[in-house]
Amino acid sequence: MKLNIVFSLLSVASATSYCPSRPATSTEQISIFNEFVQKFFYAKNVKAALTDHFSTSYIEHAPTAPPGTLNQTIDGLTGLLAITNYTVFHTGIYNNTGWVHLRQDTQGSAPAAVADIFQFNGSCIVEHWDITQERPANPVNPLALWTPF
Repeated sequence: MKLNIVFSLLSVASATSYCPSRPATSTEQISIFNEFVQKFFYAKNVKAALTDHFSTSYIEHAPTAPPGTLNQTIDGLTGLLAITNYTVFHTGIYNNTGWVHLRQDTQGSAPAAVADIFQFNGSCIVEHWDITQERPANPVNPLALWTPF
């Protein structure tokens, strides 16, 4: 476990841009995706995560994210990450599609469960979707969204 954390931190320190896209094996995509998750969700380095891993012409499908340039996305997410904490529960990548299941705690908002989905073209992320479910004030299900709360 400690070795994986050290490897992840070293990967962030030795950042490489994976865009424009080039062919990548499944094993390479797993490594590239894990590096992205480390940069974005743990280190909160929005600029490095997006410039190193997102195509400049990526397609955004999230309904709360305005379409625009990669730089506009970086600016918007930098502000959000400054007031948001993430707890990552699951990550995976299969058949050019990566996902992250997490808890999102943003100041001024109810906690939410989020699934971020990323489409790869070779070494580069070219599309993004997210699914968000806020925790209601009085959930009927005691296991609502995650356990423990």
